[in-house]
Amino acid sequence: FGSSHFGSSSLARAAEDIQALGHLLRSPSFKMGRMYGNGKGMASSALPYRRKPPTWVKMKTDDVCDHICKLAKKGLAPSQIGVTLRDSFGIPQVRSVTGNKILRIL
Repeated sequence: FGSSHFGSSSLARAAEDIQALGHLLRSPSFKMGRMYGNGKGMASSALPYRRKPPTWVKMKTDDVCDHICKLAKKGLAPSQIGVTLRDSFGIPQVRSVTGNKILRIL
């Protein structure tokens, strides 16, 4: 494409538009989700009906409580503690293992 086909002003304008769009996408308030509404949705997410821990969870209640206290002393929020226990230790629901929620244990 030669400069005769596209004027330099239109190229500069297009570059500014692309830069502004990139800034919008990097802003912390931008999130993908619903077009009309602010939720991102949790499709088909429901807790299991059984209140017993799964058979493959081998940690004892005291061990889970100790891990929760250690993570809380590091400054993690209860939701972050739950994510860490789920991802690192394979505990799907703290309440099913301990009988109490993370915030009650703290």
